[in-house]
Amino acid sequence: MDVVLSHIVKRFGALAANDDVTARFAPGRVHGILGENGAGKSTLMRVVCGVLAPDAGTITVDGTAYARLDPDGAGRLGIGMLAQDPLDFPPLAVWENFALGGGPVLSRSQARERLDAVCRRMGFDLPPDAPVGSLSVAARQHLELARLFDRDVRLLILDEPTSGISPAQKAALFDVLRAFVADGQRCVVLVTHKLAEARELCDEATVLRQGKVVGHFTAPLDPKALLGAMFGADGACQTAAPPRPTASGGESLLTARDVVIADEKLVLEPFSLDVRPGEIVGVAGVSGGGQEAFLRGLAGIAPAVAGSVRLGGRELAGKPHKRFLDAAVHYLPASRMEEGLFPGLTLLDHVRLAFPDRRDEARTIFEERCVGRFRLTNQPDAPAARLSGGNQQRLLLSLVPDDTRLLLADNPTRGLDAASIAQIWDHFRQRAAGGAAVVFFSEDLDELLAQAGRVLVFYNRALVADLRAGVFDAGCVGDLMTGRLAPGEMSQ
Repeated sequence: MDVVLSHIVKRFGALAANDDVTARFAPGRVHGILGENGAGKSTLMRVVCGVLAPDAGTITVDGTAYARLDPDGAGRLGIGMLAQDPLDFPPLAVWENFALGGGPVLSRSQARERLDAVCRRMGFDLPPDAPVGSLSVAARQHLELARLFDRDVRLLILDEPTSGISPAQKAALFDVLRAFVADGQRCVVLVTHKLAEARELCDEATVLRQGKVVGHFTAPLDPKALLGAMFGADGACQTAAPPRPTASGGESLLTARDVVIADEKLVLEPFSLDVRPGEIVGVAGVSGGGQEAFLRGLAGIAPAVAGSVRLGGRELAGKPHKRFLDAAVHYLPASRMEEGLFPGLTLLDHVRLAFPDRRDEARTIFEERCVGRFRLTNQPDAPAARLSGGNQQRLLLSLVPDDTRLLLADNPTRGLDAASIAQIWDHFRQRAAGGAAVVFFSEDLDELLAQAGRVLVFYNRALVADLRAGVFDAGCVGDLMTGRLAPGEMSQ
């Protein structure tokens, strides 16, 4: 399949999300689309898939020009996309969701058989009869990938596809993508902010900045040139991690003893730990390992059905989520638009909800916190649904109260560009320097190694290791979280 975008323009009011974009996705190639958050990458892909209609320009597919495509028409042409946020029906079973989406009508046995075949090829582990709503964000993304590969897709668009995938699964996915284009008839478009992945997989790359094409590169991709195109001539983006914050002395901020957390998805084995003020603690684990339930339990969203959870001496186990909020515990979910924000509400509405005692000062708070501290560029009356991934996280962070003592973050940098990631980590380090503790889960082992002073490793619903910085590497953590290494087999 040969797809050519010619002079694509897509506007949202006065904002030109895509401004005269021209690019070609050639058969037999993996084409990267790079750019910082808000550069227009996802908007452009939605135009290609027919979700959005361009205001100008044409899309030419195998020599036939279209002023616009609709989703059905794009699907019939063989265009399919994996979005950043899973598109599924949570109450339905995995196999039922797999059978949906424009393909042939499948019986239960046919759908299960085809799902199993795709999962074995990609290295995914999806329980066919489980409700999709019971899956982790990562597993739901795996389901989307499996469904796309089962369809007769000839142009496969993947928007940050490695979020939620272990290193081994990423390697398997890249092998599948290379095989997918090897016949010279199909192509892959990879939207990513990870330069290492673009260099590893892509034959060529187009860089967008502020809605415009600012560079086109062919393999081998030069990371300095890519960064320069993404962020300006100086490539200004600090990606090296400063020294890790160290825990303050004295008593623990968080003390957990023999805690059992019962989430909707699973029940954790009993665990105990202490977290001190000023610590940044990373959490590692593969999908279903228990790390999501762990964070939700410490936030009071999933109940602790046994044991003790004390914050600053206050017992919180078994208490409702509001008691955790009153104790200055705050949780940032991985699924920002589903759990963290209200898509139809404006940014000002979110400020009013976060600071109910200062509703009349909402615009002042927006300017001081959202714009001043986090450089949010969207208009205060814009709906949250229009925010890019990076701006969604900036808004969520700007709504976290200043007196938060324990900040829990599930995949806080998932799908973000290097500049947004650097800004978020600057903020987390400032929180820790002020005496708060930060506990975060990341699927990126390199991020865990760079940012965490400790790493808690989960496997099979249990906390299996509590590792201090300097005594572990990515291979050790990867082996622990996949069960290839038992805690007693490592030396510290």
